Amino acid sequence: MDDIKRVRKGLGGTFNDVILAAITNGFRELLRSRGESVDRVVRTLVPVSVRPRGPGAMALGDGTFENKVSAMFAMLPVGIDDPAERLRAISVQMAGLKESKEAVAGEALTSLSGFAPPMLLALGMRLATRVAQRNVNTVTTNVPGPQLPLYVLGRRMITAYPYVPLAGQVRIGLAIFSYDGQVTFGITGDWDTTEDLDVLARGIENGMRMMLALCR
Repeated sequence: MDDIKRVRKGLGGTFNDVILAAITNGFRELLRSRGESVDRVVRTLVPVSVRPRGPGAMALGDGTFENKVSAMFAMLPVGIDDPAERLRAISVQMAGLKESKEAVAGEALTSLSGFAPPMLLALGMRLATRVAQRNVNTVTTNVPGPQLPLYVLGRRMITAYPYVPLAGQVRIGLAIFSYDGQVTFGITGDWDTTEDLDVLARGIENGMRMMLALCR
């Protein structure tokens, strides 16, 4: 999490923008490793809450647990080589989506009363199955978790990795989860079509390293 904050301070953008920029580099390296063109965008579905927000951008409850979740469709600019330019392109795009009211900011998800991280991860995949599959390349679900250590029977949970199942025609899903100062990525792929998920994982790590290098 400290690395992401350092990139935000040095290059700009939001927490989610930095994460999406790292993921964009992951898909860029995946496509290039397959000999495919990066002169395109990768379309990802990002689940968000559509409940009204009050002061401080907090989602307003209505006394029910009814799910009110929509999505933004982010275009990951895999054709951009420069990491700083890639982050700027994503920041401009996401700001435009929010201003156009396609959906509200994703941070509102965790403000809903009674919502827990596992439920939010499940909602992301449920929403993906309802969208025209030909229009979506992947799903990206970012769920902030508790920023303090958790214990079970006196044992501290060291790390938490999220998991989102695949459904419909979506062959790659990415879940991002923050816990106690860490940010972890859970990548799910269909083995028959995506046995090279390790390339995507390394590409995401490389994307973060490249942005951090520009902040020194």
